[in-house]
Amino acid sequence: MIPSQPEEVPGLTGQGRAVRGQLDLFTHSRTAILINDLIDSLLERNMAGVTERLQVLRTEAGGHPALQSLEILTGALERWPVPATAAAHSARLIGWLDSEVERAAGRVLGTSAQDFMRPFWRELAQALAGQPYDRTLPRAHSAYCYLRAGEARAALETLSAIESHDPGDPFLLQWETVARYRAFGWRAARGSFFTLALRAPAQLIEALTEMRDSASLADWERFWLECAWLEPRDVIGASWFPAWYLIEHPATRLEEPLTLGDLDSSPARAFQVIRRLQALDPFGHGVALIAARADLQRIDQQMFRHYMSRAHAT
Repeated sequence: MIPSQPEEVPGLTGQGRAVRGQLDLFTHSRTAILINDLIDSLLERNMAGVTERLQVLRTEAGGHPALQSLEILTGALERWPVPATAAAHSARLIGWLDSEVERAAGRVLGTSAQDFMRPFWRELAQALAGQPYDRTLPRAHSAYCYLRAGEARAALETLSAIESHDPGDPFLLQWETVARYRAFGWRAARGSFFTLALRAPAQLIEALTEMRDSASLADWERFWLECAWLEPRDVIGASWFPAWYLIEHPATRLEEPLTLGDLDSSPARAFQVIRRLQALDPFGHGVALIAARADLQRIDQQMFRHYMSRAHAT
């Protein structure tokens, strides 16, 4: 959900907006000034000002490339606030905000786009409060909207209130991971991140993109380089990331318990064995260490060789 860079729109400068401060009327046209004022009205949610300036812009510059985006943003304000309603309607509304409105905001508001969008997401999260989580329409839930509003702690509170959910639900795991990261940092997010990788590896790259953690992204790139035997196009390959991470960062200690349940995949079993090896390695070559290494070798020869290359280097 990282927004794309704003497009260059004639009549706007900087990060998608006309320059602030005193305007040189020789270089900035009336249209640019009008768009600037319209954008200010949008950010202030001043519907009277938006309506007036949009009508003037339609009359004076009906072919301006920013007009369509500005009309979409105006339409969003006109539809707001929305009442709490059925999950299916909420899902359509959220999809519209996520795609059409977000793209329009990115095109004409630039760095102010999130300031414009945040109240929509916050108000929608509040409107959806108390509605049950629907696995068939996962984003029609207040936790997702709070995340989009940038309110990670509120998202975590909402997630904790969901009852009887599948511990392997990919959306809930992704939201918990991102919310923990934003609220408390990478150390607090690692447990849910590894659970996500082992249970729903297809969601991993989206979680990494949302977190925007430079160290984690660097590790992700290195993981694929060093585990060249894995197929990048096979999403299951990503589920080996937690095992690789523990090998590369042997001092890692997880602050939250992992909800792996009866998960019995090779990546999950290798991850658990490497956690045992973390505890045993400092005490030298005992029987338990030798047995744990043999377990890892039986699970996966390639990861075992990678582990041994690191163990012998230290």
